[in-house]
Amino acid sequence: SDRHAYITDLFLQAARNSPGAEMDADVQVGLGVLFNMSEEYEKAIDCFKSALGSRPQDYLLWNKLGATLANSRDAASAINAYFNALEINPAYVRARYNVAISCINLGQQQEAAEHLLTALALQQANSNGVSTMIDDQGNTVNVPGGMSDNIWGTLRVLMLNMNRADLAKQCDQHNINGFRAEFDF
Repeated sequence: SDRHAYITDLFLQAARNSPGAEMDADVQVGLGVLFNMSEEYEKAIDCFKSALGSRPQDYLLWNKLGATLANSRDAASAINAYFNALEINPAYVRARYNVAISCINLGQQQEAAEHLLTALALQQANSNGVSTMIDDQGNTVNVPGGMSDNIWGTLRVLMLNMNRADLAKQCDQHNINGFRAEFDF
């Protein structure tokens, strides 16, 4: 759209005003998001990598890079980026979920299930009766109805694809303990 092109041009001007060592990581992140939206994944990846050069401990940025790599159909590299996010913040459920989706895309169903179950276990451990997640801006938010229905739904479909209708029923009941004998998490 015209608005997208206009905003992208403003960010490009800002990037040109602070090149090299003066590079503004926030401008690079903004450009990365804009390029990702317009499906210019290689440009987005370059922007996120540039920003990571000055913010290597930013787990949200590592997750953005992973998501962009996944969008560009490079699931293996996406997993590496997600693992960098998880090294910095092991409780970041979104990155754990994203690893699982990339594993599914690579046909690694067992690993995907273990990551989904780990994400659910993290939410359960942090919940005290109320499930929380860290959103993409780093804010802790309450998840209505307990553990994430999205993760349970993905796990349910995965169990059906693995011909495990018995475990799909455990998903319907949100019974994480029903998986402990079958998976490491």
